[in-house]
Amino acid sequence: MKVKITVKNEVEKVLPESKILTKIAKLVLKECNQNKAKISVTVFYVDENNIQKINKQYRNKDKPTDVISFRMVDNPNFLELIKKNFPVEFDPASKTIYLGEIFICQEVAKKQASEWGNSEQREIVELFCHGMLHILGYDHEKEDEMLVMRELEHNICAKLDKFVY
Repeated sequence: MKVKITVKNEVEKVLPESKILTKIAKLVLKECNQNKAKISVTVFYVDENNIQKINKQYRNKDKPTDVISFRMVDNPNFLELIKKNFPVEFDPASKTIYLGEIFICQEVAKKQASEWGNSEQREIVELFCHGMLHILGYDHEKEDEMLVMRELEHNICAKLDKFVY
């Protein structure tokens, strides 16, 4: 398994860095039976104004949200994310498949953390997991899809306590 997480922090706050997000991404991949995956992802930490603009432009919702993901690889059959299955999407320079971008709003995460009784760091990590599932192809628009995604999220989040963040 090869995972490259690039973090672009646009807020003045210390948030989980690529090292911890890489470990968590590997956990997500393992839970999704992607044990040989070779992927890269970019994570953006943004403020409420930026996430609201993105939400309005791409989802037609004029309000801030917690996380938005942009999937770059269509994988409806959940094929293993390796060069053999995605030769066009495979980048020989990084030796990975660029899966997409995850935008996390620190301000919304902080509010939600308080509501859910989480630390801000824990909330952000859970949002990252949610975003990872989306760029891997999971969704929650239909009830059957939602049940699968929620079960994966539950299993992953139950294992997050072993990480120091």
